[in-house]
Amino acid sequence: MVDTLVTGGAERLVVTFAKAARNRPDVHLTVFVLSAGGTPFCAELEQLGVEVVYLPGKSLIDPVRFFHAVWELKSRSIEYVHAHLISSTVVGGYAAALLGIPFATTIHNVKASTARVGKARGYLYRSVLRMTRTTRIAVGQAVAQAARADTGGRDCIVVPNAVAPDAIASPDVRETIRAEMGVARETVVIAVGAIIGQKAYDDLLTAFSSVAKHAPDAVLWIAGNAPEPDRFENLQEQSRASGLEEKVKFLGLRRDIPALLRAADIFVSSSHWEGLPVSVLEAMANGLPCVVTDVGDNARVLTETGCPVVPARQPGLLAEALVEMLGDAEARNRIGRAAQRRVQEQYGVDSWVERLMQIYGEGARK
Repeated sequence: MVDTLVTGGAERLVVTFAKAARNRPDVHLTVFVLSAGGTPFCAELEQLGVEVVYLPGKSLIDPVRFFHAVWELKSRSIEYVHAHLISSTVVGGYAAALLGIPFATTIHNVKASTARVGKARGYLYRSVLRMTRTTRIAVGQAVAQAARADTGGRDCIVVPNAVAPDAIASPDVRETIRAEMGVARETVVIAVGAIIGQKAYDDLLTAFSSVAKHAPDAVLWIAGNAPEPDRFENLQEQSRASGLEEKVKFLGLRRDIPALLRAADIFVSSSHWEGLPVSVLEAMANGLPCVVTDVGDNARVLTETGCPVVPARQPGLLAEALVEMLGDAEARNRIGRAAQRRVQEQYGVDSWVERLMQIYGEGARK
């Protein structure tokens, strides 16, 4: 069960699991979505033959939606509910408790979730996390530690995110995409993620205005939808005011992220908080050196790769790391290969699915 299937790391993981588990004889998968359909991820699941049930509601505590969810779970003889994100945790958690179905929820972000939502929503979310029957899964060690405030000190099982095979593009697409994007000898820095406050793209633009002075051939691509129009307009104005109109491209929501990563030279993340970002893992899998902020499990993921990890909210330090990486193509290639090896060895889909299946089995036996 997931809040939406619009875009984002949690949503991508639902699709990744569906692709990996749909042909297993021990799995009959139904995806419940607490919103309407019509998104690329919805279409992708339906094309795979995965059953998708849409449960849009007027609010989190919409009683019609809740009892619809209960009815759907019961009528389909669902034996295990795994939720992602806050609303699905609340709806799925209470529905599963009412029906006596084993329940798990994955916590995706290091930022205390209840610090970002209303009091009532936060109370309901915490109450589910603290239920005896709830299995709490965290995507990384930093997330597990941060979640203790919401779980009432209860432990989480750490299951790091994984990279799907189809998130890795062929190296052959590089020149094609670069030609389409109108770049030749330029060095491309790419950021991937929705244009929201968490991603701190204002910090990135501040850093890049300094980068442009030292690396005139550098360009920046930002790939992600803009759910907050005012924030997007502010970033566009910041880009213009900094003289970066020709250097920065806002690409919007893209379905060819792996190809864009292959076409780029450096991945950057300026986030103020994260969990274990799927975007970082996908960049690594496509052989990109990463320059990221020290949030969530970023530093742990990039261990022994040589990728710079800088403090969040420090655009000057982010700029310095980017300038250094831009100035050394040999180092970029070496670090990119190390990052790729790291993700291949530690963040594969098969072991991720097997761990989740083990958790489901243990929950069903309780």
